[in-house]
Amino acid sequence: MKNRNKLWYIGYIVSAILVLIIFFTDFPKMADIGLLILMCIIFSVSYTQLLHNKMMKNDRDYKVNVMDERNISIKEKSGNITNMITMVLLGIATVIFISFDYLIPAIITGVIILIQPIILIIVSNLIEKKM
Repeated sequence: MKNRNKLWYIGYIVSAILVLIIFFTDFPKMADIGLLILMCIIFSVSYTQLLHNKMMKNDRDYKVNVMDERNISIKEKSGNITNMITMVLLGIATVIFISFDYLIPAIITGVIILIQPIILIIVSNLIEKKM
């Protein structure tokens, strides 16, 4: 078992612990729902990553499809378009929050809109240095 796979197996253990916490504690119903959602997220990500790593190792066709330059280009373009759409939606949400006098949510979404280009520049520089 490689070191990077150990993290995903730990996700299974954390998921089991969360289920035990839900069953053996007397938290409010909303807390139990939150813990259940967290457990589902951790379990799903762990399972998906372990399956992906297994298929990359064992299934040659899957590996070729994942590493195909055309597929990588499509993922990059769709990610960029999705990013632009998300920025527009956050801008619309900010305007709606301001119009309803919800100042705290408006400030939060406005800060996200302002920080996002900075994060994009930092991540782009890190990826460029790796290549």
